[in-house]
Amino acid sequence: MTLHQEFNFEELPTGTKQTYRMTVKLPEAADLVDLVTMISGDRSQRESVQSEIDSVFQEGTLSVPVLAVRGSRPGKTLVTTAGIHGDEYEGMEAIHRTFEALDPSSMSGTFVAVPVVTLPAYWMACRVNPLDGRNMARVFPGSPDGSASERLAARLLDRVMRHASLYIDLHSAGRGSHWVTMCGFCDHGSQAETARSAARCFGAPVIWEHPHDPEATGRTLNATCDLGIPSLYTEAFGGGHARPEDVDCYTRGLANLLRFLEITELPAAGLPEPYKPVEVRGMGNTDRGLNASTSGLAWLLIKPGDRIRAGQKIGYLRDLEGRIIEEILSPQDAFVIGVRATPRVFAGDNLAILS
Repeated sequence: MTLHQEFNFEELPTGTKQTYRMTVKLPEAADLVDLVTMISGDRSQRESVQSEIDSVFQEGTLSVPVLAVRGSRPGKTLVTTAGIHGDEYEGMEAIHRTFEALDPSSMSGTFVAVPVVTLPAYWMACRVNPLDGRNMARVFPGSPDGSASERLAARLLDRVMRHASLYIDLHSAGRGSHWVTMCGFCDHGSQAETARSAARCFGAPVIWEHPHDPEATGRTLNATCDLGIPSLYTEAFGGGHARPEDVDCYTRGLANLLRFLEITELPAAGLPEPYKPVEVRGMGNTDRGLNASTSGLAWLLIKPGDRIRAGQKIGYLRDLEGRIIEEILSPQDAFVIGVRATPRVFAGDNLAILS
């Protein structure tokens, strides 16, 4: 990977489209090459893994690619990120497609995107940052003197996110779950009304509105909402791959937000016909889902998008000898946002997200 000029929002030239880098000095040392090679399952790949990692991670300094297009005329700024979790790919491709499609000469404003934030997690194809075992979506606003994830979060917020007129964080269910394809926002603060309008403009089949939850801390949206920036996030089916329809949805959604901010008009913009999203409301704290009470094999009888009743049997748990050790009942009437994708569970693992 080519190392580019350091990203500085204030110094972006008018009428340009370029790739930059955001560097951050990380304190932890880990043999990522051996870890990534082991995950890949092929020891013969060690040399190529070493080359890829060395191209952006040398002597404890990580260089994260930043894509930026500044229009020929002044205007608002759309900032988007993906790869906060390393196993969520839909947003990465949507960002790359959008960047390819943009022409600075037809833009009034700026597009800034970080397609893969947590590179170590991306190399490992996992949710958490292997350098410190932290979930990047729970460490914002971070700390310039903290752990690897905290330093990366602080740098991203300071160098990129705080410049947004509108911010959107592109997530999906990752390897471990399947979710409805949705756009979410928080209904509190000065940003709420603009965020609500932008969420409907994005065009996802489900819109999830959240009240303020003081226990749901550390997310990207916590940091941007605290700055008064209208903020959105997305989720999609996931499962460790990217469905074409979800990548298309995200690509169309970014085009719609560029139109919403009057930055530019892209061919991908527009809403599905007819567009009648399912609108749900809930706390949105995925750390407080329906969790397994014991370890075993969990077999769920529901899917994302189902509506279920309180007390309804939605799955069961077997032990390794085949005995059914628990019937899983819904604790409430609910809309199913997401379900676990892999049957193997330990006590406390999340089984489903309900709204």
